[in-house]
Amino acid sequence: MPTDLEKALNSLIEVYHKYSLIKGNYHAIYRDDLKKLLETECPDYINKKSADAWFSELDINTDNAINFQEFLILVIKVGVQAHKESHKE
Repeated sequence: MPTDLEKALNSLIEVYHKYSLIKGNYHAIYRDDLKKLLETECPDYINKKSADAWFSELDINTDNAINFQEFLILVIKVGVQAHKESHKE
């Protein structure tokens, strides 16, 4: 039986593929699909930064696509913010 962390990791991979496979590529989320991901999966954070700003920040290798490693940067940044907010009273 998978641990909670293993379930969370599998969920991240499933979310990534949900949007990368829109255009049939397991390894790339494109600009318009990143916008869909942000609007659907983390709408509280799209209000703080535009999808275009996220894309520019995440596309480190400037290949006009977000690979899984670049996606994990989004996960870390949103996760850090969510963790901070979980401690607010």
